[in-house]
Amino acid sequence: MKADLLIKNGTVVSPRRSFKANIYVQGERIAAITDPSLCRGDLSIVSKVIDAEKLFIIPGLVDPHVHMMDPGYPEREDFTSGTRAAAFGGVTTVMEHHRTVPPVYSARELEEKISYLGSRSVVDFCLMGGGTPDNVANIEEMWQQGAVSFKMFTCSLHQQPAMDAFALWEMFGEIKRIGAMVLIHCEDDSLTTLGEKFLKEKKRFDYLSHYEWRSVLAEEVAVDMVINAARETGAKVVIAHVSSPHLLEKISRVRRRGYPIYAESCPHYLNLSTEDLALKGPWVKFAPSVRKPETVSAMWQSLNQGLITYLGSDHCPFPRSEKAMGAANIWEAPNGIPGVETGLRVMLTAVNEGKTTLNRVVEVMCENPARVYGIFPRKGVIGVGSDADLLIVDMQQKDVLSNDKIVSRCGWTPFDGKEVQGAPRYVFLRGQALVEDGLLIGEAGMGKFITRMGKGR
Repeated sequence: MKADLLIKNGTVVSPRRSFKANIYVQGERIAAITDPSLCRGDLSIVSKVIDAEKLFIIPGLVDPHVHMMDPGYPEREDFTSGTRAAAFGGVTTVMEHHRTVPPVYSARELEEKISYLGSRSVVDFCLMGGGTPDNVANIEEMWQQGAVSFKMFTCSLHQQPAMDAFALWEMFGEIKRIGAMVLIHCEDDSLTTLGEKFLKEKKRFDYLSHYEWRSVLAEEVAVDMVINAARETGAKVVIAHVSSPHLLEKISRVRRRGYPIYAESCPHYLNLSTEDLALKGPWVKFAPSVRKPETVSAMWQSLNQGLITYLGSDHCPFPRSEKAMGAANIWEAPNGIPGVETGLRVMLTAVNEGKTTLNRVVEVMCENPARVYGIFPRKGVIGVGSDADLLIVDMQQKDVLSNDKIVSRCGWTPFDGKEVQGAPRYVFLRGQALVEDGLLIGEAGMGKFITRMGKGR
């Protein structure tokens, strides 16, 4: 078989099984998947051959939750540095949120952002629009323009307006009507606003005050409101960065009754706890907060039970100088951490520790996010005709995550000092090498803007 690339003798991993195979890539797509024993005398017509013996081949990761903050906040990240970090971490498709300058609240702003990012991305990218109490009339046009979803908040955060119960009901009705979907940040605005006032009046500037501020109760009250609005309207909704097992179970129960309500969580809710917050303070400050160690332990059971639909990084970096402002007073540091380049590494480490399986990682970091956001089977799967977004993973490679190795412009990670095992040795985007033998070679312009399957552009 004539091919541009042959990856031979690797173990292909899907959510359902693992099997030895050869993968042939022609152009940007996977051309064939064969049994290794069938490879006979055909290597002379293959441009490049990689022997993946003892290595694992998984789909390129799909990360539906990144804030590259470009245009607008280049000191935090720009789209090239952020997508270089994604590529190094094995993420070949990102879904960028609307929180840029200006925020994407209309089709005009969406089109301007598509044009602006056109030559800046190292990996493929989708874009989300933003939902507010005042822009319901703009949603359909953004959906037709190619938005994959609409992000909104139930609390005032990051200069984004809160959606109250009426606004949710109105917005979700429109989302259902046009066949779109929502990703929503769930924390109750009254509890976070008044909680902040209460804690500051009590002179609570310690690190654990953040845990009490962005509380489980605030998250649960908002989750209940969103579930009720989604059940009433029938809208497709993903609840973002769910932090607690009982909330995952609540969402799962509603979904089992036939409502299209899904749960996103993040690697940091499986790997960081209040113990880390007490030690590192602003470097693990994000919203909702980390939870207690026993909650984190129970999150692994929820993952393995299938209660987490997918994992997103919620990559939201800030410069070290801004985070360091919270060293003496946690309130002075902004909410948000980087994560697009470390998520896979910490999850592969968990596989090696026996906390979960590589099949489950592929399910929640590759296939499920692609399915939820309508880009499957182009993305998220190793299949004939799919984009050749492929990772060749060495599960034995050991390393220590450290700030001085971070590709993201922010130059730090909440996992600084963590020993990890497992890494992508090769990363391919549509057959093009982004990472080769552990070396990042991807460049701006290699990534493309993509839309939902069946949505031409």
